[in-house]
Amino acid sequence: MKIVKISAKILAVILLTAVIGISMMSISPIYRFEGPSPFSGEKIYNPYADFDSTTGWKRACLHTHTKVDKGINECPYYPDVVYADYMSYGYDILGFSNHQALTPHPIDPELYIAIYEHGYNLFKFHINAFGVERVYKFDHLLPVLLSQKQFMIDRLAEDGDFVQFNHPNRTLTINRRVMEHLSGYRLIEGDSGFEERDHGAGTALNHWDEALSAGRYAHNNINDDNHNSKAHAAIARRCSWINTPTPYWEDVREQLLKGNFYTTRIPDFGNGDTAVKHAENMRLPKIMNIGMHGDTVFMKLSAPAATVKVISQNGITVDSVLNSDRIAYVMAAEDPYVRMTARYTDGTTVYTNAFARYSEGDSPYRELPHPVRWGMTILWNLMLLLITAAAIYGIVRIFIKHK
Repeated sequence: MKIVKISAKILAVILLTAVIGISMMSISPIYRFEGPSPFSGEKIYNPYADFDSTTGWKRACLHTHTKVDKGINECPYYPDVVYADYMSYGYDILGFSNHQALTPHPIDPELYIAIYEHGYNLFKFHINAFGVERVYKFDHLLPVLLSQKQFMIDRLAEDGDFVQFNHPNRTLTINRRVMEHLSGYRLIEGDSGFEERDHGAGTALNHWDEALSAGRYAHNNINDDNHNSKAHAAIARRCSWINTPTPYWEDVREQLLKGNFYTTRIPDFGNGDTAVKHAENMRLPKIMNIGMHGDTVFMKLSAPAATVKVISQNGITVDSVLNSDRIAYVMAAEDPYVRMTARYTDGTTVYTNAFARYSEGDSPYRELPHPVRWGMTILWNLMLLLITAAAIYGIVRIFIKHK
């Protein structure tokens, strides 16, 4: 019985210590959010207004992992190996977004992109912070509240150039309400996952459409989120094609913010045969021309797709063609935004960024206000303080009784 009592006390101390940690790592302001407000206005934003066919597209992956000496290791290979593996598949740009660690470029310092994946919470609410000089160490262990998510986006966006909302369809507590209220991120991984474990469900881009339908403008930037560059089924599965003159961050950043890129979801060609996979990755269909004439958006592909769709408010398909290498659509007055998707019979899927209505400024992107609700903020953090105090008192009582 004595052993049982001691074990129970040890377990109680562990649980109370966990409560203290979670409470202290849950501190956050509480905001007042604006509700959904679909895009509107006489102007239509064209993310490809500066598309230059002579510049062409540079293939990029801006979310992948490597082995690091400082940080959270989720990959068995160092950056030089991962870089070589990606270059063999025809990539031009690779961003090493290791968890809580900035990673120098292994070959050319001029190609370095200051990027890391922030977040070690239990819900996998992760954010890629671009253009930062340091790693922000604080995180909410259980980011249940919408305000906690917004606080982290705001804090990281202040530190660098902009942030990307990573893999919302693999993040716990993400739903339509969250997507309709969060703001401040410039990129989103609309289609994400490891390999093809979502069985094609990610191709719908539901969370991105929820955000766009609520007037939260962001560009879709899908990536491998690779944790093993030697795993055949994990590499070269999702990428972006950026219309940038150079692979250097100054140029890449400019085009990412404009939305002058498109993305591709790629099958695991070869089913384990690396030679086949390399060859097929060099023959991927591409966008040859894209843009807008008046109110008409258009796209021309290098090869006919089985289906080309135009998708608008709430993810509804408003136009489509079969077995075609092009599509043109006149945006109706009731279309707050449109985006295009082309799907091939082998599973290759091409996504464009969104053409959206706006009335002021240079684009539909808006810095939405979310003022602090001071009364609720004080109550929330006071509650956390009381929980922490109660847990500390419980630990003290256990040790006093034991003594």
